[in-house]
Amino acid sequence: MHGGPGTIVSGFVWLAGGIFASSAGVATGFAVLFFGGMLIFPITELIVRGIFRREAASKANPGGLTVIETIFPMIGGLLAAWLLLPHRPDLVFPMAAIAVGTHYFGFRTAYGDWTFWVLGGLMCGVGIANMFVGTPVSGVVPYAIAGIEIAFGGGLLWVNSLQPRADK
Repeated sequence: MHGGPGTIVSGFVWLAGGIFASSAGVATGFAVLFFGGMLIFPITELIVRGIFRREAASKANPGGLTVIETIFPMIGGLLAAWLLLPHRPDLVFPMAAIAVGTHYFGFRTAYGDWTFWVLGGLMCGVGIANMFVGTPVSGVVPYAIAGIEIAFGGGLLWVNSLQPRADK
């Protein structure tokens, strides 16, 4: 499915993080983002297998390893965002956007689709731009990232639907 469902699920996790940050504070919103992020892969697998009736990715697929390898630097970036909570809560979501955006750069290799560079660049751009605005507007970041990911994931699903399936 070329990453579409996972990107959409991630977008909804960002949306939930934004809603909780707006109503219960940045720390709660970040916790929702972090722990919800741990559910992205299992939820995506349920959607891909249950709704789209696709088989699990092949264990021989080298692209899957690339995605896994980019998880660890992303976690490092999320740790940096967490460390900012007591000192600069306004920078927590921008830093998280940069961390997750950099994770998507490896998807170019995994899926053979250069548009993941665009997604990663947009996410990093939102985070970086927000950090350099006079007063960061951290509350805007999770909603912007959610919109970007959901739109991008929808585009991936649409493009994927135009391609013939090998299993048909």
